[in-house]
Amino acid sequence: MIRAIPFATLICLAGPAHAGGDPVAGEAAYAQACARCHRIVAAIVPMISGADAAAKTAYLEDFLAGHKAPDPAMRADLIAYLLEVSGH
Repeated sequence: MIRAIPFATLICLAGPAHAGGDPVAGEAAYAQACARCHRIVAAIVPMISGADAAAKTAYLEDFLAGHKAPDPAMRADLIAYLLEVSGH
């Protein structure tokens, strides 16, 4: 007998989604929209406020919404990329 696995379980098994974004797409978005002024991503990572990934996500969501990333999907991708680079 095949048992159906709840969708939420599959999501949990897939690992962290970093604000629902794609870090690979975030890296491309960073190169396109951010790198002109913020060339080296490692230089801005220490400026991301927050003690953990959730706090950093909240900070970045608020900051990026008013700073060149008005599109929620692009923001989610950028956040995923920046969290990955920062080790979260």
